[in-house]
Amino acid sequence: MTTDLETRLQAQITAQNLMIEALLEAAIRAGQLDPRALLDKLEQFVSAPKASFVNRNAIAAVMGEVGAWADMISGRYLEVKDSSPERSLR
Repeated sequence: MTTDLETRLQAQITAQNLMIEALLEAAIRAGQLDPRALLDKLEQFVSAPKASFVNRNAIAAVMGEVGAWADMISGRYLEVKDSSPERSLR
């Protein structure tokens, strides 16, 4: 059962994602943000070693979210140059 707090937090996350996507779109269209450089930075984060004391479930969740953002950026702003639509993060 979803609590009011969970519902409110999910609504905030959804609204923040919409704002982030709009800001990314504006920055990329204005030439202020290189989508390839951003994608490279996200891929570096995912492939970097993680501290052993960090909660593995939490890190896996963050890596999954970073991978999803990278997929979105790749799919929207970069041409797929190989025959596979998937990127190297997965």
